[in-house]
Amino acid sequence: MASSSQHAVPAHLRLRELITGSVLAKATATLCELGVPDALTAKRTSAELAAEVGADPDTLLPFLRLGCAGGVLAEVELRVFELTDLGRLLRSDAPDSEAALCMLVGREEVDHTLAKATRAARTGEPMFTAAYGKPFSEYVSSTPDFARLYDVAMAGPTGLESLLAACDFAATRHVVDVGGGRGAVLSAILRRYRHLQATLVDLPHVVEGARPVLARAGVGDRVTLAAGSFFDGVPATGDVYLLSRVIGDWSDAEALRILANVRSAMSAGDRLVIVGNMPSANDRTTYPVALSFYMFALMGVRTRTYDEYEELLGQSGLRIGMWANFPDGESVLEAVPA
Repeated sequence: MASSSQHAVPAHLRLRELITGSVLAKATATLCELGVPDALTAKRTSAELAAEVGADPDTLLPFLRLGCAGGVLAEVELRVFELTDLGRLLRSDAPDSEAALCMLVGREEVDHTLAKATRAARTGEPMFTAAYGKPFSEYVSSTPDFARLYDVAMAGPTGLESLLAACDFAATRHVVDVGGGRGAVLSAILRRYRHLQATLVDLPHVVEGARPVLARAGVGDRVTLAAGSFFDGVPATGDVYLLSRVIGDWSDAEALRILANVRSAMSAGDRLVIVGNMPSANDRTTYPVALSFYMFALMGVRTRTYDEYEELLGQSGLRIGMWANFPDGESVLEAVPA
């Protein structure tokens, strides 16, 4: 009987797989854009699928077979396909659909940006600006279809489950959610901890959009809306300050400004809770590091490791008191005044 070492994939083949991996992502994104996962409610031939989604039959076939190579489809008979369990996550009606993220990564804007990677590595020029002549934020605000897709893709898991699993707010009196958006995370915290009061800090148009979200959750009467920029200051009303999916969107210099304002609002005994992607040696996939690179390519920022957070917080007069690492997902750390 052949030993397992005889079946090991040679290094050059593993390298070829790495080199051509982007083709799988592009093909999967194309399948999503065409609506193939939604159309595969049962086994279908490639010709039937092509007719339903408005594609050329001969051209669609290699895309479908790349979907099989990626594990999202299965060719159960010659030119007959069905969705796998993995592929069902690409349906638009899946509860945890990844379709928008898949299509976002496959967009021309991402391709064009990544084409500037070598230039950026040599010169330090932001990739997206090199590709489009303007920062990512300006492009998004002027391109509605891309903005809609980006918003849906970024509205995936919020790290809420990690936050609630890692942090106990039973002894907390008042949570200040800094950059809390429209209040989805804050609403969930307040529903679980009925005694809590809270303040939601964000830009004026954002906090106005939070009113109906908080009202639907039945917690609006326990939340004070504080319209303003966290670069200008943070209300000193809490004993817990929450930064969920905030610090990772800013450069070190900007993050230090935010943290300095939070630290100024804190008293002895207060806690700062940070939720976000924190790549670590515990990760089982390349996703956290790849996500960090996509963020760097598009926005010029990157996710930080635990050690980098420790360094950043130390410069802000804070020290880490607890870290809950959730591999491949969003982790949680607590910091207290140093």
